[in-house]
Amino acid sequence: MRLLSALLLGLMPVLAFGQSHSIDEHELFMSGTVEDIDININTYYNAIDAVQVEWTIVEADIPEGWEFSFCFPNCHPIGVVEANAQFPAASEQYLNCHVYPNGIAGEGILRMQLTTNGAAQDTVTWHASIDAVSGIDHRLTAGIQAFPVPCVGQLQLEGIPAGATVVLQDHAGATVRKLRVTSAQRNVIDKLTPGAYILTTTLDGQIVDRRRILSL
Repeated sequence: MRLLSALLLGLMPVLAFGQSHSIDEHELFMSGTVEDIDININTYYNAIDAVQVEWTIVEADIPEGWEFSFCFPNCHPIGVVEANAQFPAASEQYLNCHVYPNGIAGEGILRMQLTTNGAAQDTVTWHASIDAVSGIDHRLTAGIQAFPVPCVGQLQLEGIPAGATVVLQDHAGATVRKLRVTSAQRNVIDKLTPGAYILTTTLDGQIVDRRRILSL
């Protein structure tokens, strides 16, 4: 009985740390083209208790020429790769990453390690993709919808122009699905395995939409 009590007491600090905070999303995906000045996406750090948070970038695998910066919650200049902050209890803190491609196509990963109250550790990873393709007709893009995002094995498409071709490629560039849209009715792509995909819609030989899709 004494041994059981000791074990339970030993677990209490771990449980307390686990309840001090939460992070909405640990894996984030963003994409753009070489014409974009920057791309960015955010999540939220939720402080349940008053916390002290230290963060540092533990991985920056990006093409040469790219730059990046972070907001947590205040925005830091390009080049800042570590900082710390104190957050009050019951607060929601903006956590954002900006990537500046500087006209360079490619893919990259940025991984942040967060340490809360000197003990609890989390990582947040941003996956960035910059395409060399430009000249997308945004008048057609505006009506295209792909949902839900992220999806769970099944992706629904709406607003695809009749006559368009939709190609779904995996992270390595291999074609997973290809369909010819005969009408603007809803289309479904199902039986998707977990992973990141690129969904490209072309019409009359021109790309009218390209977006990143995440399947859980």
